[in-house]
Amino acid sequence: MGDDYKLRVDGFLLKLSNGLIKIDSTMSGEISCICDISGDFFKKTIDDSIILFAKDGIWNSDQNDDYFDVIEFFDGYIDLDFIFKSELESIRLDYHIKE
Repeated sequence: MGDDYKLRVDGFLLKLSNGLIKIDSTMSGEISCICDISGDFFKKTIDDSIILFAKDGIWNSDQNDDYFDVIEFFDGYIDLDFIFKSELESIRLDYHIKE
């Protein structure tokens, strides 16, 4: 039961002139969480705006201070599956209370 989720990701990718890809998206749906008070599993509805930046290769933060948190990839492609699974795990690790 702890791995149950029904999620949808909508958004778009925008290639910026400095080689970055802007990922502007929304993750919505239901995830299974553990209540931090009772320890019980429960379903939580989420609707989170996610704006991230990614680059194939090394990002030199000295180039532009506006983009200080960039996900770097080195395989010739940007792995969106990895990015959104990481975001989901980040949401799950947050503090949750069953209402």
